[in-house]
Amino acid sequence: MTTRPDRLAEIAAVIRALRDGEVVSYGDVAATAGYPRQARLVGHLLARTDEDLPWWRVVAADGRLVPGQERRHARLLRAEQVEITRGRVRRSPLGRFARPIP
Repeated sequence: MTTRPDRLAEIAAVIRALRDGEVVSYGDVAATAGYPRQARLVGHLLARTDEDLPWWRVVAADGRLVPGQERRHARLLRAEQVEITRGRVRRSPLGRFARPIP
């Protein structure tokens, strides 16, 4: 599968725009960039880019952290006040996992 460079640039722009404490899914990024159901393309970009993108703000839809990078991923997210339990995001200040503290 070949991917148009503009598609990757649009996805990278969405990731670049994520703010501190904003945690979203791969699918959220794809949909925001205008490519719904292209979550794997987001993962492909993050795994292969040399650009310094805030990759730690992107997780699986269920909050699961990047396999093999869980400790580093959790450390980076916790520094942004994101709550992690058992390798998954439970709450974040912004994004998919934002919800009021009970």
